Amino acid sequence: MTKQTMHTRGAGRAYVLAILGLGFILGISGCGAGTDTTPTAEVALSLQDVTPVVSATGVVVPSQQTTLSFQTPGLVAQLRVDEGDVVKTGDVLASLDTTLLEADVREAEAALGVAQANLEKAQSGSRPEEIQQAENDVSAAVASVSEAAAQRDNVKQGASEAEVAQAQVDLQGAYLQQKSAQDRYNVANGTAINADPDYQERHPASEENLDTNMIEATGESLDIANRNLAAAQAYLDQLLAGPKASDLSLADAQVWVAAAERDASQAYLDLLREGPRPENIAVAQAQLEQQQAALDAARAARDKAILLAPFDGVISTVSIRENEWANPGQEIVLLAGGDALEVETTDLNEIDVARVKVGDTVTVTFDALPDVTINGTVASIAPRASEGAGVNYKVRVTLNNAPEGLRWGMTAFVDIAVE
Repeated sequence: MTKQTMHTRGAGRAYVLAILGLGFILGISGCGAGTDTTPTAEVALSLQDVTPVVSATGVVVPSQQTTLSFQTPGLVAQLRVDEGDVVKTGDVLASLDTTLLEADVREAEAALGVAQANLEKAQSGSRPEEIQQAENDVSAAVASVSEAAAQRDNVKQGASEAEVAQAQVDLQGAYLQQKSAQDRYNVANGTAINADPDYQERHPASEENLDTNMIEATGESLDIANRNLAAAQAYLDQLLAGPKASDLSLADAQVWVAAAERDASQAYLDLLREGPRPENIAVAQAQLEQQQAALDAARAARDKAILLAPFDGVISTVSIRENEWANPGQEIVLLAGGDALEVETTDLNEIDVARVKVGDTVTVTFDALPDVTINGTVASIAPRASEGAGVNYKVRVTLNNAPEGLRWGMTAFVDIAVE
């Protein structure tokens, strides 16, 4: 007795009809035998002899296929593949303009190098020449404090007797020079009161009798002498008056600044002598890690602008050209791979898919290969319905032996044996 196979596309309707047909056959057999109700061996069927089948249409697809796109926008600078090209895992398929991204990577690499050098410096401590220079700086700072303190003391003490005496002598000399310049100027312009009366009578003061060049020259000398006399007098007055409050404040401030520089130099020297400090090493280490993260981010951003083949395969479709703008997620190429072809259903409805499970046996035929029938196995069932008309689910079927001449895209018919 051979098992009977039935095909259904409507939630087990054929399965129910098969049972009703079985009853009908049994009834006919019973009527033909008179009072004997035992069916003959030719028509006796049981539910175990019926194999329910779910049928669907499908399409031949490669075992691996993926749509590749960029993760960042940009101008397509290079497109290295055409449709039909065979590629290997890791091959560059296309790339965006990475000029700015490469600059960011180089900048991050340089910053990482600086951070690495700073960490090594923090770990190694100070060099002998650095300590020597710091000692010299401390010595110079101490000398500056002493000099500033001496200047402050001089300001507080005021002028000495010798300085006052010298200022008086300078004032007397300036007075004599001013007197002499005044006399020469008076003589030049004819106003000297001790001039010879006969000379004044013979040379009355008039613009025709005066030497204007002499008057101008003696006038300039007189101006200089007057300024020198005023300056000498002011300096003597300043010495006699004693130091100003502003001068004392300035002298104190200069001492304070010099002392602060000395203390800072000494603190830096002490720090160098202590050797490597854990907190400095920790800071340098953190900065190094920060720069490493920045470099990783720059490289990742650059890599997003380069499209690589994720597996060995054949370029099925190229959807862009060089010098075109690519948006994130936009299809660039369709890559097909894998060593075997599979079948993917296109119209398996929601009622029938509920009876299918992974591992079910499948019988497959093809429009293009009418004399070929091969077996396969349900490999996967889509978790959600496909987009389009109706509620259909994709079921993927692996083929035991792909026949010669089978090509991607051919129409297939699948019969899935279900419980």
